Amino acid sequence: MTVTVKALDPTDAVGLKAWYDVQAAASRHDVPDFPVESLRRHMMRFAKPWPNMTEHALLALEDDAVVGFASATLPTLENTGTLYLDLRVHPDHRRRGIGTQLLDEIYAIARDQDRKLIEIQTTVSLPGGVVRDEAGSAFVSRLANAPALHEVRRRWSADRAPAATTQLATGYSLIYWRDRSPDDVVDGIAALDSRLLLDAPTGDLQVEPEKFDVERVRANEASRRDRGDRFFCAAARDDATGVVAAYTMISFDSGIDDHAWQQITIVDPQHRGRRLGLAVKLANHEYVRSHEPLLRDIDTWNAVSNTHMIAVNEQLGYRPVDAWQIWQIPVPSANDGI
Repeated sequence: MTVTVKALDPTDAVGLKAWYDVQAAASRHDVPDFPVESLRRHMMRFAKPWPNMTEHALLALEDDAVVGFASATLPTLENTGTLYLDLRVHPDHRRRGIGTQLLDEIYAIARDQDRKLIEIQTTVSLPGGVVRDEAGSAFVSRLANAPALHEVRRRWSADRAPAATTQLATGYSLIYWRDRSPDDVVDGIAALDSRLLLDAPTGDLQVEPEKFDVERVRANEASRRDRGDRFFCAAARDDATGVVAAYTMISFDSGIDDHAWQQITIVDPQHRGRRLGLAVKLANHEYVRSHEPLLRDIDTWNAVSNTHMIAVNEQLGYRPVDAWQIWQIPVPSANDGI
């Protein structure tokens, strides 16, 4: 049967729903322990886009049925030479060249948008861990020499979490918030967000740090709320100066109560060595659980070289599940015959 690829009209609700169905089927097959993204969140992706990002979507159709998709997200401030790709084919239609067909069209978008690199993630098994379908990694390995960054996903589960404790260092106070940073700390949040890609291990990734100000923080928070996400934060503030010395975030997808994502955790370099990272993460775990009684699991990712944060997470009870590879594929020129 012939497969055709077409661009998705962002106002096409039927096409968006068909994309969602393929995404859900692929997720259940590839990472069955993941919660499937909520339909509400998916359907809001074009109506409430992430700030400073544009998105193009392609659908692969066979006899009018959507059997695969490719989403190209294009940053418009930093990293304007990179295209972030999510490409998936329905498990019942794999190994028939549909992924290659979608990728050819993504290359055309990348060239049109003057993007030099395509960044994509794949999942592989850990030794002795759960078995993952590694076809995606094998496919991408033919296009790039090696992953640019190796990460491990770890999961915290309420039914086996240790009784971790720590004492906040003298001279600091904990503050908490949900869904919107307090006005008296948002400047500090912007400063720490701007440090993230300076401090976190990035392996061989070609990546530019993002520069945050109050307006950008507020725009990101509004986009999360508009999509139905809810997020909880804890921070340590220096009593003497009022500076936000560390903060962390846990987020929930709309309509999902039993699963969350551990997001950013960062400590200002001038305040390191006081176990503030552990303190704010532990405090935020307790804060979240007091508001989300159905929470069972939290997932997080760490670069394999980030030994400090791995140690913090394992002290909290996070345990390895699977490995994730981040690849950067060079975009071939139009006359390379691809």
